Amino acid sequence: MVSRLAFVRFCIVGVIATAIDAALFYCFRLLQFPYQVALVLSYLISLSVNYLLTVYWTFSTKPSFSNGVGIVASHLFNLFVVRMGLMWLFVEQIGLRANISYIPTLIISVVTNYLIIKTVVSVQDGKSRQKTHGGGVKFPSLCLRITRRGLFHISIQR
Repeated sequence: MVSRLAFVRFCIVGVIATAIDAALFYCFRLLQFPYQVALVLSYLISLSVNYLLTVYWTFSTKPSFSNGVGIVASHLFNLFVVRMGLMWLFVEQIGLRANISYIPTLIISVVTNYLIIKTVVSVQDGKSRQKTHGGGVKFPSLCLRITRRGLFHISIQR
């Protein structure tokens, strides 16, 4: 179980990473970077800061392959599927300016990223843990494993 202090630190790290992401996105846009490039660069830099602060400060541990894979894979999915998809929708299809489109994209992606990471973090030793909530209702969860060949295996467990 996560301590209250760890949870508070997790939230603080999220705010710091989001602030870095937003600040860098707008700086890159001021430098006339295309919104796609600005989005990727700002997100990858904030992801690096987020991961290191989460590992060292929030949970007082060391970076490792096992604790990094799920988190990084979740963030990359969030970046390239959720964020790029939303920016494309808002900018290319609806016609909003990229600087304006970033705001709803950021809000939506923070929520989806939390849900994805919450699911990935529930994976323990390559097996999905079943969670029951009041009345014994079981919710499906995502199992993310890396095979010996370095390939990802994703499955939904009920």
